[in-house]
Order: sequence, then structure tokens, then C-alpha cells
Amino acid sequence: MKLSGRLAAAASLIPNHKVIADIGTDHGYIPVYMCQEGRCPKAIAADIVPGPLQAAVTHVRQSGLADRIDCRLGDGLTCIQPGEADGAVICGMGGPLIVSILQASPGVWQEMEFLVLQPQSDSGAVRKYLYESGWHIEDEEMLVEDGRLYEMMRAVPGREAVPEPWLCEIGPVNWQQKHPLLVRKIESLVDKKEHIRAGWTKSRSDMSAQIQALDEEIRHWRDIIWQLQSER
Repeated sequence: MKLSGRLAAAASLIPNHKVIADIGTDHGYIPVYMCQEGRCPKAIAADIVPGPLQAAVTHVRQSGLADRIDCRLGDGLTCIQPGEADGAVICGMGGPLIVSILQASPGVWQEMEFLVLQPQSDSGAVRKYLYESGWHIEDEEMLVEDGRLYEMMRAVPGREAVPEPWLCEIGPVNWQQKHPLLVRKIESLVDKKEHIRAGWTKSRSDMSAQIQALDEEIRHWRDIIWQLQSER
């Protein structure tokens, strides 16, 4: 089967020959793909919503993989036992939800070898939480699909210093490799900051200090954009 660009990029970050737990599996696209391609011996496909899980069950059966992919109804990683999977894949959720899933089951994912995550929002919060939890980002990818920028990352155990907030926002590996979509990523951050600033400016309360700090942050991001563009 062929994955969408977003899911294919996430799948490219999954190490080969590892048992995976796909959380929020929807139709089970990633587990089916990984097993069909011979990249995954077994998988767990989990979803909290019965409808999507049933769709995954149907997809798995039609693909002849019912003996290799175990479909489970459950909330996040709570339906996974420690040691059952080598790594987890969590795609298509907001960053705060991904963090809450990890916070709810540290005994599960802290025993794993890797996490492949694709936060739909607030990716900086996800990176910060991983570093504070004794993990670090080993690889990252970004792509644009249907006009939207998607970010994905592979995290592995190993304590490293927590990156500065701006690096958490854009990704330390993205920055190190000077990813071609970094400017677009930063421009989207600037747009959000300017939208917040406009709201604060209209507020009746005195927020001059906050506005000044936000202006400095926006200038910082614009300086980084200039630096990236001058290096091309």
C-alpha cells in the first residue's frame, strides 16, 4: 500500500525490524505498511475511538495481517504493557495531547528504544518534555502536504542538555541540518506571535512589558530567517 506523504515521512523514521505500537492508529495504515514492506515483524494498532479501530481491524484482515497486527481499543499507551513493543508511533495529534499520553504511561515508553512523533501543534512542548524526561531527538523531518507544514521526529533514550527554547520550537536536528523548510516553519511562528501581539495591543489591560518581550522574540526569529537566507 502507499502512504500519504505525511505518514510516509513518519514511517521513514521508524527503525527496521522492530515491533511498533501505533497509537491513534485510525485505519492502521502505518502498521499495515510496515508489515507489508517487511520492515516490521509485528505491530500493535491502538485507538481510543471504536469506529477508527474497527476500520483498522477491517484493513488488517483484508491485508492478511491479522496474525501479525494486534488491534486494541485503549487510551494512549495504557493498553500497552511494558516490553511489548520496541517503540511507539504517535501521529496526527496536538503536541499537548502527545505530552499527556506520555505523562500517563511513563512505565511503558521509558522502556522502549524509540518514539516517532508527529505533533500537529506545539512541537516545541513535545521536544522540551522529551529532553526533560531523559530522551533526545535523534532525527527529524518536515514536509508540506496539502498546503500544511508537518513536523515529525524520532526520539531515543539518552540524557542531553535541554535545548534553548527557540531550538525546541524549530527542532535541534532541523537547525543543525538547515532543513529547507526551516524558513517556512519560522515564518509560521512569527505569524502566530504577531497575531498574539495584535490581540494584546487591543487589550484594555497594560501589557506593555509583555508586548516588548514579544517584539524582541519576533526580532530574534527574523534575525534567524535572515541568517538562513544569507547562507543559501
